[in-house]
Amino acid sequence: MKSDAEICREKGWQVGDVLEGDEGDGPTRILITAIGERHILAKELSHNAADRQRQESHWTVQARERKKV
Repeated sequence: MKSDAEICREKGWQVGDVLEGDEGDGPTRILITAIGERHILAKELSHNAADRQRQESHWTVQARERKKV
């Protein structure tokens, strides 16, 4: 299985990019803040159009289909 960092590099996603994905309960937008060797850090910006502005934390890009916005 590919790591989250590998997926980001393959898709050309970089620090500062905003990604959006939806698991069926409304879209969630995250801001990539760091890409390590295997993991990424990101901040949740919004969920279902409601502002979140949460603290930076470990995120996965494998849990849902994401696109750069």
